[in-house]
Amino acid sequence: MSNQKIDPRNRRPQGRPNYKIRRIIALVVVVVLVILVWAGISAIVTGVQSMFGGNSAPTSSSSPQASAGGACNAKDLSVTAVVANAAGSSQSSFASGSNPYFGYQITNNAGAACTFDLGPINTFFTVTSGSETIWDSHNCDRTSLTSAPIEIAAGETKTAPVGEWFRVYSSGTGCGVDQNPVSGGGASYHLTAEVNGVKSKDTVQFILN
Repeated sequence: MSNQKIDPRNRRPQGRPNYKIRRIIALVVVVVLVILVWAGISAIVTGVQSMFGGNSAPTSSSSPQASAGGACNAKDLSVTAVVANAAGSSQSSFASGSNPYFGYQITNNAGAACTFDLGPINTFFTVTSGSETIWDSHNCDRTSLTSAPIEIAAGETKTAPVGEWFRVYSSGTGCGVDQNPVSGGGASYHLTAEVNGVKSKDTVQFILN
């Protein structure tokens, strides 16, 4: 029988997991999660860009209706249109070459939390000047926009991300940067927002220089 000694440093423990393999598996899981999160963010950004920069007329679709059992009642919600700068801060006057950004706030005035679809597929913005409709997001390409049922706590106000308006008219051919430009030089415009059938009560005035 051999009396050769085994160096303990070369002895592999029996029945213990290989920590190197476990670390590799953990790293793969983290990478997959990051990819999934980034894909979700990209989808939201794409939806906002499509709403404001699309060039094709949308396909008609109906908005989902609020119902009992946790869904918000439209009469308990109020929407406020938001005109802002690129950072999302409210702004009412824009210098030549500076574009407005549109968004909205929605408030649950009920005494209990409820769920409402705040997805971009159900969100619309309209720009008017006097009695004339200048720009309407119904004319945008909405094929990539999605639903997003969100719970709104009692008394809570949620603020949507803003999207850039390129100072153009909309038409049956689209609403994007290739459309005819609107007038500046101190021209006054008004913004209205609609979210899943709930319209902003008041318009928001802004000036284009």
